[in-house]
Amino acid sequence: MLFKESSMENRRLTARKTSVSEIINGKFVRKTGFESSYILTNLGRRLSRVRVLGLIVDKFISPDEKFAAVTLDDGTDTIRCKSFINIKIFDGITPGDLVDTFGKLREYNGEVYVTPEIVRKVNSNFETLRILELHKIMQEQKAKIKRMQELQSKTTDSNELKTAAKSFFPLEDVEAILEAQDIIESNSEEKASALAEEKNKIIKLIDSLDKGEGVDYKTLMKESGLDENKVDFAVQELLESGVCFEPKAGKIKKL
Repeated sequence: MLFKESSMENRRLTARKTSVSEIINGKFVRKTGFESSYILTNLGRRLSRVRVLGLIVDKFISPDEKFAAVTLDDGTDTIRCKSFINIKIFDGITPGDLVDTFGKLREYNGEVYVTPEIVRKVNSNFETLRILELHKIMQEQKAKIKRMQELQSKTTDSNELKTAAKSFFPLEDVEAILEAQDIIESNSEEKASALAEEKNKIIKLIDSLDKGEGVDYKTLMKESGLDENKVDFAVQELLESGVCFEPKAGKIKKL
């Protein structure tokens, strides 16, 4: 069942084919008023209304039948499709079904999910076709990004860049790619700052805990309060940069 939308909204919110991982790894940008919120992806795409193909791995209907949700797995990640009004949209859909889902992206309490408008069962041939379609979309988007980077090297500011880029693709695509670049750069700076803090914490722990033989890796993990991946990455950085070394397996010592 498809909810009615105004002709203007239909033009603005085309259902864009995407993978679940592109959605999950993007950043939710909340808008107010008549502007639609969207996911800004690393490929420089703004996704508001999407079309996702995947396998139903879970289905839930509340006892009062006022809420229903299914979990969709497309092989890249999982996402929930949640309906608070039209739960009959999931009638006839069971775990194990391959479905093509149209819907709008929403975010609540840190979870990005799909509010479905159409959920239809399809056969396995659709999966192969969708993989090829998404690969083509990815390649085309990467080509746009590359073209934008070439134009950036030849222009002096964003206005000049937008004017030049409009000759090659729509202004909306230009703005989305530039917005994604800003977020990626900001995230990179934040990650670099966080890593520097984590390495500094590890160094201080080694200084305070080393009795001459180095500090056991498990001790660093326990005392730092950081998760294993962060400790592992920080220690690896310290070893590769020559700040620390391993006097024996599992022991970390500062040079």
